[in-house]
Amino acid sequence: MADFYQHARLPTLHHLATPDSNVRDAELVILTQNRPAVLLLPALFAETRRPALPAILHQVADVPYISEVVLSMNGMAESQVESALKLCRESAGGKKLKVLWNDGPALQAAHHRLAEGGWDGSFVGKGANIWMGLTYLKAAGHSGIVISHDTDILNYSPAMLAKLCFPVAHPNLGYRFAKGYYSRVADRLYGRVTRLLIFPLIQSFQDVLGVKPLLEHLESFRYPLSGEFAGDLNTVAGFSLPPAWGLEIAMLCESYHHLKPSEQCQVDLGFHFEHRHRQLVNPGLEHGLVAAAADVVRCLTYQILREAEERAAESLLRLVLERYSKHRANEWMERYEHVALLNGLVFDHAEEALAIQAFTEALEALIATVATKGLSVPGMRPSPQHALERLPGLAEQIVATVL
Repeated sequence: MADFYQHARLPTLHHLATPDSNVRDAELVILTQNRPAVLLLPALFAETRRPALPAILHQVADVPYISEVVLSMNGMAESQVESALKLCRESAGGKKLKVLWNDGPALQAAHHRLAEGGWDGSFVGKGANIWMGLTYLKAAGHSGIVISHDTDILNYSPAMLAKLCFPVAHPNLGYRFAKGYYSRVADRLYGRVTRLLIFPLIQSFQDVLGVKPLLEHLESFRYPLSGEFAGDLNTVAGFSLPPAWGLEIAMLCESYHHLKPSEQCQVDLGFHFEHRHRQLVNPGLEHGLVAAAADVVRCLTYQILREAEERAAESLLRLVLERYSKHRANEWMERYEHVALLNGLVFDHAEEALAIQAFTEALEALIATVATKGLSVPGMRPSPQHALERLPGLAEQIVATVL
């Protein structure tokens, strides 16, 4: 059953009942009249060949308060563009839909213009897709609400859109950013990067650094790596973001720096999400868990230690790694083993331990990088708002590329 526990710092909106969907949709139509809600979906072209994305678009087509869908896509060759557009048109029905081809020549040129401001213009990665989607919406004059979620959700329900949109749309709530959370459970517990890396790593940082407001903020989120969020566009377009898998951690750190606790919340999306499950190592186009975890840890470490002496970063990280590998990771694995036993779920101790070992090796590799190159996040970008202000003509350039 659901609970109503409130973290001391961050408002939590729980799933305690299921409102009538027709009534809630009608309410959101009224609430978004002056602040249109746009759905921003980051995707690889490969998702067009899998069942989840077409099913999501088909269901979103009937959501009355979603004014437009923006699909920010990469991993697509020129020969694949028309088939992707055809699938999107057929799946989205009459819903207004725009496609951003991030690794197409026109948008590549727009990404690379970041170099004019001294920034990295890498265009590959979920973070780059989200960044370009937000930048396009600002450039196109959108000033309402942006909602985003992953495109590999196999048991998708439009009810999650209402849960994400409502806290930002309702004037009596006053939220400018809402983060979704949910459980990753089938016959076993999933979400290994969150369970076995992020939670124990944040605790390890607290062991070494003591109580820090940013660490308290991150600790308050129940699923910091979920891809589901909603926000006032003018707010989230002010966030600086990395191009790769550190996106979710970066957004939470930016929400800490830009917003009061009362202006942000986390929302229980109400059901188990069934995503594709990544292997620890994936030799194909898409990153495996270890590579994704390395991006996340690099971003997390940068955000926590960027105000420390650069010479101290390596030694601090070594202390954090020791706490993680010798104490915290195994403590958290044991906790989740108990959860699995109580619920009659499969728990593969050797597989969980292998994940911890892989994450430890990713941390060791990060420390070696910090020792030689310093503390940084490759490709860290300015906020969409800042980029549009600094680079004349970028807005027109991006809007002209839309498919």
